[in-house]
Amino acid sequence: MKRELHFLIYLVLAIFLFLGSNDDRLKKAQFISKTIYLPLVNSLHKLNSLFDLKEKNQILSEKLSEHTIRITELENKLVEIENSKIYYETGNYNHLLADIVGFKGEFKERCLIINKGKKNNIKIDYPIISNDGIVGKIISVSQNYSIVLPVDHSRFMLGVMSKRNHLQGIMKSDIFGNSYMTLIKPGSDIRVGDIIVTSQISSVFPKGFPVGEVIKLIENPAEVFMSAKIQIFINPSELDQAVVLLYEKDKSYEEEFKDN
Repeated sequence: MKRELHFLIYLVLAIFLFLGSNDDRLKKAQFISKTIYLPLVNSLHKLNSLFDLKEKNQILSEKLSEHTIRITELENKLVEIENSKIYYETGNYNHLLADIVGFKGEFKERCLIINKGKKNNIKIDYPIISNDGIVGKIISVSQNYSIVLPVDHSRFMLGVMSKRNHLQGIMKSDIFGNSYMTLIKPGSDIRVGDIIVTSQISSVFPKGFPVGEVIKLIENPAEVFMSAKIQIFINPSELDQAVVLLYEKDKSYEEEFKDN
């Protein structure tokens, strides 16, 4: 019944449009398009608008993605530039900026893995630094990667001194990452707040590189020496880049005294 009714309506409209001159038929068609067919025409216009908006939205999304990628690349470049800046005297030593790409070991005993190796002329015992202080040293080298023993590792030992008066000591860390300047004679002139730097007796680093700050003095009557707890300037686990210092300590004196 509904189909027949629709058919009759369409038939009447067709006859109505067919009758009359060309101008009359045009006027009637315009009238119907503005009245009876208006909702349909508006729907078609809206559909076309939606398709246009969808296409424009896709183009804008692609452009936004391109700009986001570009901004990220620029931000990473700025980070690289900032990480390669050293805010203390390092001498005229060549250096390379390396990415920290992984870790070896667990908890505070883990080492860092950097993406520089033999092909970059990296050698064992090369110092690793950042723009705020020392990070560690190279202990293993492959063709494309190297393993870094960080400054807060329990196997790391370093000759250090007070920047204020050059009081000498050896820095060690426990398995929890706490660092101490040891072998300090009781009564020595060392204070909380003293800045600790690498000393001339360091077998890896040049003299004067920043290490940390004294935060506590520890004296035990049962011990021959006192120690100072150090807050090191760098937390190696928070770094994503570091600088490899292409530096080898002159150890020629060892050869001279080898047979003595």
